Amino acid sequence: MDDGAIVWRPSHGNRSQIKLEAIATVLLALKGPTGHYDIVAIGDSTGGVTLLSLPRLETIEKFSIDGGIVRSITAVSNSVGKYLAATQDGSVWVIGAEVPGRTLHLFTHSGPITSLRLIGESIIIQSGWNRRTYDWTGATTNDYDGTKQYLVKAKKRANRRARILESEQRRIKQNQPLMLDLPALS
Repeated sequence: MDDGAIVWRPSHGNRSQIKLEAIATVLLALKGPTGHYDIVAIGDSTGGVTLLSLPRLETIEKFSIDGGIVRSITAVSNSVGKYLAATQDGSVWVIGAEVPGRTLHLFTHSGPITSLRLIGESIIIQSGWNRRTYDWTGATTNDYDGTKQYLVKAKKRANRRARILESEQRRIKQNQPLMLDLPALS
């Protein structure tokens, strides 16, 4: 909710609610060994990450990272309890109780991070139209610039519009036959 409240409304059972100190910006719910959602990781507008138990919404852990608003969270592994968190300024952090110092800054991306995924040993960061793949040291292994494809499509759209306008101008310049059967109003 916009006031910092988090509400859990299960299909069966009682509703739970908790109010956080800051507004939540990202939520990640994780299934436990039973196959039911039992933990939710919440990033907030002050750079905090809170782990809550489900369905009771009891606080398990709290972490604080630098870089501003937490924009994305992903689990490193369900069993280990480590998470990757990305912030507004492009910082990527590993957080968890087993991480030395509980938080560890990995690297900084060149801009704000829209989303963060972990596939195998690759960290995939989406930043607007651009996608970049990093390894755990922060070295770029792949880079995709989505604006290039957009520029090609924009050029095709501009050419199509120009052809339509040109054909419309040719049509207007052609002599139109007089329509004599229209009534004249005076």
